[in-house]
Amino acid sequence: MTRALRTTAAALALAIAAAPPAAAQHPLVALPLSDPAYTQLDGLLARGCDAARVSPFRPFMVKDVRRALREARGERTCAGPMLDRLAQRFLADSAAGDSLAALTRVTLGASLTVQGTALHGGEFAPLWRDVRATSAGTPPAVGLASLRLTWTGGPNLVAVSEAYGETSRRNDPTVRAGIFRNSQAVIDVNDAYVAGKLGPVVLSVGRAREAWLGEGDESLVLSAHGPPLDRVALTAQWSRFELRALLASLNDVVLTPAQDTIADSLGAQRWHRMLAAHALTYRPSRRVELTIGETALIPHQGSGFQLAYANPVLIYQMAQQDSARETRPEGNVNLTAFGGARATIGRATVQGELLIDDIQIDAKDRRRFPDQLAWNLRATYPLPLPLSPILEGQYRRIGSFTYLESFYTDSWQQYNQPIGSELGPDADLARLGAQLWPSGRLRLGVGVSRWRHGAHRIDQRPTPN
Repeated sequence: MTRALRTTAAALALAIAAAPPAAAQHPLVALPLSDPAYTQLDGLLARGCDAARVSPFRPFMVKDVRRALREARGERTCAGPMLDRLAQRFLADSAAGDSLAALTRVTLGASLTVQGTALHGGEFAPLWRDVRATSAGTPPAVGLASLRLTWTGGPNLVAVSEAYGETSRRNDPTVRAGIFRNSQAVIDVNDAYVAGKLGPVVLSVGRAREAWLGEGDESLVLSAHGPPLDRVALTAQWSRFELRALLASLNDVVLTPAQDTIADSLGAQRWHRMLAAHALTYRPSRRVELTIGETALIPHQGSGFQLAYANPVLIYQMAQQDSARETRPEGNVNLTAFGGARATIGRATVQGELLIDDIQIDAKDRRRFPDQLAWNLRATYPLPLPLSPILEGQYRRIGSFTYLESFYTDSWQQYNQPIGSELGPDADLARLGAQLWPSGRLRLGVGVSRWRHGAHRIDQRPTPN
């Protein structure tokens, strides 16, 4: 049996300049996905605090976290140390924070983290790969230092850049930079973006991690298990609707006769790849949330990218059928559609997502080409006991050929890491667990799961036909 124990040996945050508290952060700053606020907000939701729902799209902006917490403070079911802790961080002196955001200024901060890891019987993370020898897993000790620079250009403009250094990149799927001076160390950039707001619309340009639907880093649709994306992201929010659009560049892919199913006469071929996605969320009430959307992974050679794919209100299937497309050296576009629903039923919270990579309408076609589907079901139930312990169950299933295409250029991956679920193609996971929050800072959890995957992997070359 493979077992892993990860503990944070030390964590030290140093304020190099007089950086303001979280409540004084700029409202357009996006919370890094490693921020503990995500876990705390998820705990509030699992306890039935629907008002604490921020968005199905991560990262969250500070302004949206503040809005959700203000609404949660008016709900009796949300009261407790967890909400108090979040409110203390994000809402305390918020008026002073908004005044600071209106000024043009620069802030600088840094952090130093040391992580200890103990492995026995082999490494199984990330889940999309096979179980491997301990020597291929996370090193026993890894140091991480980061430096974050924030420039505020008024209440509707902010720029953020965060660089980090890591003592070992082994088994870290989020790294996209090469090794540093023939060592396992790496220097890279996580967040580097400029965000601006005009009315209900926020436009963010630069590098960041994105995760849509799901929870944490995990998503069937667009996950954050791999390196951050260089992207243009647009968000528009109203009282009941939220629109999210994304245009990102993925790593180039070189097809060769030795690795891929192409003729020797073609030689090596370099393909540039883009990712376009958009989704619409509707909230008829706090207890119900519905999301639909679609994505397109677009490989092309040269500079023939079609801007119609970047249109946030145009269906990609229509752009793909454009007659002008036939005149350009573009490869097959890998299209997916997805939907998600979240609802509170009594004390229970239920959420589900469905990804359609390919579906056969004709029964004869289905006998030759299986449907390529993935789904995720999750439910939580807070027990009416002191401290409200939370029971949770989840089942994820990824079809055998989901995320894969005939050529590696079209596979749902970024630097050989999944863009979709951490399970990768041909896998499923069933999990039961329980969690307890003795305070707003401490979470205790226990669980058991069964994980299975088949032969198809996201980095397989040539891809299964």
